[in-house]
Amino acid sequence: MTLSTEHRALLKQEFTRQLGPDHELKLFGSRLDDMARGGDVDLLVISPKPIEQRVGVACKLAARAERLLGGRRVDVLLIDPNTALLPIHHLAMKAGESL
Repeated sequence: MTLSTEHRALLKQEFTRQLGPDHELKLFGSRLDDMARGGDVDLLVISPKPIEQRVGVACKLAARAERLLGGRRVDVLLIDPNTALLPIHHLAMKAGESL
């Protein structure tokens, strides 16, 4: 079950408002599979600039996204130049679909 065009636009607009225009936002995980049902929304944010308090920013973005999506659970992975990349980051970057 993918996200609607409207939800994609709302997320992109909100994340741009919060982070500025120079980040990349990707959807990854089960929401890329039209045959999957339910599940949370997994978003990857890639910022070319360091983000202070990454965990707090990721939580704030997830909460805003959850409100935009009517309460659907949202997980946000945040990558900036100071992020030590883990396998989940590589998977999300490779398989993710830009919004």
